[in-house]
Amino acid sequence: MKHATWLLSLILMLAASSAQAASCLQANAPGEIAEGRLSLGQFEDAAGRPEQAFILTLPAPACLEGSEETDNIGDVATIHVYALDETLSAALRKFVGKEVQVRGTPFGAHTAHHHAPIMMDISEIDEI
Repeated sequence: MKHATWLLSLILMLAASSAQAASCLQANAPGEIAEGRLSLGQFEDAAGRPEQAFILTLPAPACLEGSEETDNIGDVATIHVYALDETLSAALRKFVGKEVQVRGTPFGAHTAHHHAPIMMDISEIDEI
């Protein structure tokens, strides 16, 4: 019986680590999906000027994998989302406070204007 319990524990640990590894977003890959609650945060840039950013708070940590050093990020709880598409960018405010699914291209933060470790230029957003 001890052997069966040990084996079951090992299988569950391996499954959990595989699920965690599978959850990493791929840097600079269009069509990556993330889900969470969208908020509008208040921040300061490097010069101390106020700026706002849409932050997706995830229900479970996510990671990012990529070929650049800045694109390899361990487990984080937030993603800074934005849209280069003007129509989509203007529509983001209506999703604040809601659970959403976003689809887009993630990458690692690398400037003072990036307000979460992972950035995502989104191409779609839907309430869930």
